[in-house]
Amino acid sequence: MVAACTSAPDEQAADADWMTDARLGEQVDRICFSSSIDNFRAPSRDTVIVEKGVNDEYLIQTFGNCYNLRNAQALSLDTFGGSSCLSKGDAIFAYDSVFGPDKTDIGPVRCPIKAIYEWNEDAAEAEEDSEDAASDGS
Repeated sequence: MVAACTSAPDEQAADADWMTDARLGEQVDRICFSSSIDNFRAPSRDTVIVEKGVNDEYLIQTFGNCYNLRNAQALSLDTFGGSSCLSKGDAIFAYDSVFGPDKTDIGPVRCPIKAIYEWNEDAAEAEEDSEDAASDGS
């Protein structure tokens, strides 16, 4: 199990159709963590972006029953057999508290992972720059 704290939700990504977002990369089979994820943000009800190291970000798509994912303050990752790699079929648990569950919380919803994609936060800026350059040249 791995837990992390979140930053403020990425509202731009929340409103965007992530399947056509310039930041969406190739689908990957798994994310392997040495011991933990560094950060996460939950742009929508069914997706979360996790950061591994300085430059590696991944968008994780769940099967859609994760009503509390958008407001999560902490995540727990449940991997098959306790592996250090997260893959399709594993699960995410989202908590409203930075400290995870407590005795007064309703148990978290198990959010099965549907797919994992590479995520490149800089791709949106690069696309805007190329659009600006194209419009300046017109």
